[in-house]
Amino acid sequence: MDTPTIAAYYREQDPMKRKTLLEQSIQEGEEPEANAIRKELWEIRYPGSSDAGNNVRADAYLGLWMALEFNRDAARKMFGIKGARKEINKHLDKLKFRELKSKGPQYEELLYRECCHLVKLYMELCEQDKNYNSVLCGIMSMSNDKSKQKLKKDIYETAVALPPSISMEDELGMITRAAKEMYEVHFPGEGGLAEA
Repeated sequence: MDTPTIAAYYREQDPMKRKTLLEQSIQEGEEPEANAIRKELWEIRYPGSSDAGNNVRADAYLGLWMALEFNRDAARKMFGIKGARKEINKHLDKLKFRELKSKGPQYEELLYRECCHLVKLYMELCEQDKNYNSVLCGIMSMSNDKSKQKLKKDIYETAVALPPSISMEDELGMITRAAKEMYEVHFPGEGGLAEA
């Protein structure tokens, strides 16, 4: 069970506020081994400043998600699968996914929690984005049901349908599992992330 500080860490969207919460947990002596892994994951996930400015950290996990989204239709394109696999593997290598998973169950569990945080972050960003939830070039807003269906379809195509279409079920299995779990947590009682 998480301490209140670690629970807040996994709810927080802002990278620097997450870092502050993690440092607070470390100073309080909470979960020394787990926090050392969380710190390592934080440093890999937020490697440096983004284009938005020095105080804004780039999220390499969101970069991976965007690569997955960009390659959703790879199976339908000539030479698309090979290119998609290459690009996605480049992101996975940058994030040290295979290396971290091989370090043992605690690393794998905390890596999975970061994947869950990524999916939850993506869903919340989409819900907050006026452009994502509009039709007719931003003139009209979608109904809540249509927005939810659009989000469900996007997550399904990106995290559930894409991996088998490019033969990367093993490499992306953790993200698929996180997407299914976070969708059920975010939309309780509305059925799982089945084909959209």
